[in-house]
Amino acid sequence: MAAVFAPVCVPAQEPAGEKPLAARVKDWHALLDRYEKTLAKGDLDDDRLVEIRTELASLRLAARSAADLAQPLVQSARDELAALGPPPGEGEPPEAAGVAAKRKAIAERLTNMEGSMKEAGLVITRADGLTERLQALRRSRFTERVLTRGPSPLSPSVWRKGFQEMAEAAAALHQDFTAWLAGDAAAAKLDQMRWQLPIAVLTAVLIAWPLRLWFIRRFGYVELAAEPTYGQRLRTALVTGIIRTLIPSAAVLALYLGFTAGDLVSDRVQNIVEPLAAMLVMFFFVVAFCRAALAPGEPLWRLVALGDHGAKVIARIVTAMTAVFAIDAVVNAWGKRFEWSVELMALHNFVTGLSIALLLLVILRRRIWESEAGTARWPGLRYALTLLVYAIPIAALPGYVVLSRLLAIQLVLSIGLYVLVTVLAKIGDEFVNHTLSEHAIVGRHLRSNLEVSPEGIDALSFWLTGLVRLSIGLAGILALLVLWGAGGSDLSAWLYEAVFGFKIGNITVSLADLAFGLLMFGGMLVLTRFVQRTLEHRILPRTRIDPGLQHSIRTAVGYLGFTLALITLISAAGFDVSQLAIIAGALSVGIGMGLQNVVNNFVSGLILLAERPIKVGDWIVVGETQGYVKKISVRATEVLTFDSASVFIPNSELIAHPVTNRTYADKVGRIVIPVSFTYGTDARKVCETLMQVATAHPKVLRHPGPFVFFKEFGPSSMNFEVIAFVADVDTMKSMTSELCIEIDAACRREGLSMPYPQRDVHLDFDQEQLARLLARLGTPQLSPAAPGALPSDGA
Repeated sequence: MAAVFAPVCVPAQEPAGEKPLAARVKDWHALLDRYEKTLAKGDLDDDRLVEIRTELASLRLAARSAADLAQPLVQSARDELAALGPPPGEGEPPEAAGVAAKRKAIAERLTNMEGSMKEAGLVITRADGLTERLQALRRSRFTERVLTRGPSPLSPSVWRKGFQEMAEAAAALHQDFTAWLAGDAAAAKLDQMRWQLPIAVLTAVLIAWPLRLWFIRRFGYVELAAEPTYGQRLRTALVTGIIRTLIPSAAVLALYLGFTAGDLVSDRVQNIVEPLAAMLVMFFFVVAFCRAALAPGEPLWRLVALGDHGAKVIARIVTAMTAVFAIDAVVNAWGKRFEWSVELMALHNFVTGLSIALLLLVILRRRIWESEAGTARWPGLRYALTLLVYAIPIAALPGYVVLSRLLAIQLVLSIGLYVLVTVLAKIGDEFVNHTLSEHAIVGRHLRSNLEVSPEGIDALSFWLTGLVRLSIGLAGILALLVLWGAGGSDLSAWLYEAVFGFKIGNITVSLADLAFGLLMFGGMLVLTRFVQRTLEHRILPRTRIDPGLQHSIRTAVGYLGFTLALITLISAAGFDVSQLAIIAGALSVGIGMGLQNVVNNFVSGLILLAERPIKVGDWIVVGETQGYVKKISVRATEVLTFDSASVFIPNSELIAHPVTNRTYADKVGRIVIPVSFTYGTDARKVCETLMQVATAHPKVLRHPGPFVFFKEFGPSSMNFEVIAFVADVDTMKSMTSELCIEIDAACRREGLSMPYPQRDVHLDFDQEQLARLLARLGTPQLSPAAPGALPSDGA
């Protein structure tokens, strides 16, 4: 079998001298024929079924890999035929003999390779069919085994036979151990290690115990000024768990290796001690990390939201559960090696399942899972688990001990796997957050060298955390499948298809190519960011290009880098770039149905960057909005108003509507100050005074110089205008204020009067109203009234 199967497990690239694909396909078909004949007999045991299934999975992987390796060769042959051009048609002159011979040879080679690839596909199909038959056979056997009724634990004969067999096994073991001790070789070895082994163990304890205490004081539950963060609690739990695991595990392994290396135990005793040592190490590991996570007595360092009572009870239950699993594994190992009877194994399985059920019922009590508000968490899940727990002893009592044991073991292992996945997800979150923090090297590099904003760091942390959680979740799902009976070879085949390509319709999706494309996409974006930063800080500032054009160049480089990165992603993911025309056609339909505004703004943004009617730093006026251009992005332009508010104006608005750019050509600004004087004021003196004020200010430009105009005769004043120019438009408001102050001071010195508004008031009274008003005005003034007296009616 091994000789026939050897060519199946081919590497990714065939070494020199490997059989051609056609020969290997022939061998694979022959091997599949043998498997079909073997399965037709129907007398295979479970181990042989698992072996055949593993071989079929390997054969399938080999056929798939060979087909994938042959695909480039097929494409190369097609390209060669395309390079030769189409064959001459009817009525055309024949092609050269050499070209015709080459065309024929290439066509034959292409036909053979395509035929071999189809044969490889047939091998995969046959392997899948045989695998389905194997799985159906194993499922039927598993169902039959689980649902087969065995001896009931309620039968007294089962208990009598079980205790009798255990007594006989203990007596046989004692007899073997006594006989081994009576031998001369064992006496000599024991005498030799009588003092060495105790002294070595005592020395190890004296060294390890203070070291353990120091590690716990240094990295364990240290006193902090504030409440520890979740990351600190997680790191402390990991460290304390490792510390509490290493020393007792090392002691157990040292004793085991000391006895076995010195040949101090017999083979029968070693068959008992070996699984016992392994289970002790597993027990120390689980208990140490459980106590480190629950931290009974240390609520500040607890990883889960539980009260002190709940944490202590769960820690004890997990310790007892681990002990039950360890004893179960040891007893099963002993039962297989010493071929215990069905009654004894049924009794052991019943006791194990009953112990697990009792412990689970204790841990599912409402009081343990009550929050501080008094409400119990996860009531539905607890009720469902309680029903499953009650099913464990109920299934065992009538004799379905295998089903009871399977339910108990798988239930606990599934819960443990969920806890493990949750802890690993938390560890992944803390690792990502720590890596991207400002205290880590990567975080400092992203902030300083690549100038990633805090919002960018948060977004990167979100996506990386999601990716880590997704990876851990998928690994947990695979582990759960293995836990419930999925074979490793089946998972390997599924993973191979998922990673190296699976078909959806006519499209082949490869996670490996997609991951490589995403990696290239991220690398291209990082490179683009690095080039932008180099241009912005090292190259462009040393040129005479204005800041607006520098920003346009930097933005154009970003667009170009993103486009190249997107094309790289599409190409690396295995998609044909030439098929983008179909996607473009679909996008055109979408644009016509509702994306025209988005595309319009995008194209308008490109026009703004190319023509540069506005640039970053310009003072623009758009309708009722005015301010400085802060950023020109793909969709909109950000304008920072004078009251520090950001207004986002769509790029299409800046192209389709008038825009006033106060700093387009230069930053020179014009100030216009209206001034009014009363009638009768000397107009020439007013012009001279205003001109002196304007020319005396140091920030008013001489070219063009200031002007004073007699604008008009107003309703109640003579109106003048002072026009002055400043070098920086940003100083217009401050300059206007300074000139107004100087004009007011000069007018006061020169005695120039500024008018108040004059109004004519017309009163429309009839004769009776006017007579009463005049009578009222002609009434003599009354003498002051006495204190506390009321005025008279005629007052």
